Amino acid sequence: MDKKKIVDRATDELMSLAELKEDLYFKKIPDDRVKYYIDESIKIGQEAARDMLNTFQGKNVIEICEENKIRLDKPDEEYDFEIVRLRGKYDSDINSIILYDLSIKKVESALSDSKVGLKLSYDEIKEIQIAHELYHYLEDKEIGATYDKLEDIRVFLTKRYPVMKCSDIAAHIFCKELLKLSYHPKILDYLYLVGTGYANPMFLENYINELEIISK
Repeated sequence: MDKKKIVDRATDELMSLAELKEDLYFKKIPDDRVKYYIDESIKIGQEAARDMLNTFQGKNVIEICEENKIRLDKPDEEYDFEIVRLRGKYDSDINSIILYDLSIKKVESALSDSKVGLKLSYDEIKEIQIAHELYHYLEDKEIGATYDKLEDIRVFLTKRYPVMKCSDIAAHIFCKELLKLSYHPKILDYLYLVGTGYANPMFLENYINELEIISK
């Protein structure tokens, strides 16, 4: 596996498609509307990042949180699950970003594996998670939910539902733009699997190939 090539191939569009595929109703989205949900979610995330960069020029994400009176907390309990996906969440009730310290440390450890090729420090991973949750704060307090801005999809004959994963598509792009990352942050999920040995290095390359085929 060419590690640098894989990270470069994990474009905004492909990683957004990967996120969209995790939506509960992805299979109900018509093939010719998949691009709509990806493109519009990306635009919303990019615009929110530009607005925040203009508003808080020169400030880092922790300083932005302080100005918005967003607390940075740790959970009361954190369990050592084998595969950790939850690194943080925004709690609107207490205006707090809860950071899962153990999960962040496990990601840091996984990225130190030589097979992965993208080494990040604890503080860098923490910053990425704060930026992601900061977008969900914006959805809650200022701009509204991303999925509410887009068309619902027909699931049953008389039922229509929002595409919830559009919020995370936008949050990833917001994070990438706000922190000026050279890679899409969702790639960390897959690099974690490779670095911990839960997935063979070829898994990621094959999955990128699959996404490229679907996106055509």
